[in-house]
Amino acid sequence: MQRLDLISLQAPFWAASGHGQTLWGHFLKSPMLDELGQNLEVDLPDGDRLFCFYHQGHTNVVVSLYHGLSGDVYADYMQRTAILCRKLGHTVVLVNHRGAGHGAAHARHPYHSGRSEDVSEVLKVLRQKFPGKKQIAIGYSMSANILLCLVGGYKGDEKPDGAITVNAPLNLLQGAKLLKTGLNRIYDIRFVNRLRENIEYKYKNGLISKRYEIPRFASIWDFDNIYTADAAGFKDREDYYQSCSAKFYLSNITTPTYMLTAADDPFVSVVDYREAVLPKNVHLHIENSGGHLGYLTSKPTPLGSNRWLDYYLHEAINGMTQTLGV
Repeated sequence: MQRLDLISLQAPFWAASGHGQTLWGHFLKSPMLDELGQNLEVDLPDGDRLFCFYHQGHTNVVVSLYHGLSGDVYADYMQRTAILCRKLGHTVVLVNHRGAGHGAAHARHPYHSGRSEDVSEVLKVLRQKFPGKKQIAIGYSMSANILLCLVGGYKGDEKPDGAITVNAPLNLLQGAKLLKTGLNRIYDIRFVNRLRENIEYKYKNGLISKRYEIPRFASIWDFDNIYTADAAGFKDREDYYQSCSAKFYLSNITTPTYMLTAADDPFVSVVDYREAVLPKNVHLHIENSGGHLGYLTSKPTPLGSNRWLDYYLHEAINGMTQTLGV
């Protein structure tokens, strides 16, 4: 496994906290693709459909990107990574989860933190469409947990050749509890508002027959108990968290994997990372500052921007291609 020699993030004074990193990282202007790319649809075994977009490169590498909770392919981190992959010459695929983005009208079932079988189905299609090319998957936040579940053997028989994860909530129970405390309620309410809109859209458009009443100021903790567990076929919220937390699958990973998190992530506890017993093929990097998907640095990285996450992913993708021998 290729080790990464990284320059440390030096947080700017105006984003010195985990919340500052998280919020500024989201609200600061971020480059976008000129074109979303060519359409690629993935039909799932249960009848739902995923809508993906790709830009074909000239190398023997395909990088697929998976967004976080309540996001889609337009998420700033997805767009920046797609631009990075294009500069590296790799084929890049931006994936909308079930019901996200362009797939809003094509999913009866929910996406959630354990939908590793969906990523597996995407990879099957990518293997067929780009035969002989190495498949690298990058998951952010919720999708990072999904990806770790996949390579850890939870659900799905098609795995990537290499995995890169960013701020995975390894312990869903702990993450849900953290989200409903203090300033984290800012993110919590935003997540639930978007998720509520999604299931109301499904009900009004006949995609689901049951109407779920989500209180106005419900938390993810509440939402998972009212909707996720029931709609996804789990016994209850606790069964969902227990079944789909990546922390329980890390020791089974055989796929080359890079994991990144920040010690000051407001709602992903670093304790689970520090306590994890990882195989030799899994490389974990814990940055002191970065918040949740923020990673803003005061000095420009070797890539010329203050987006340290982009620099990390540049190094991780290159490290993975070296590990895979391409």
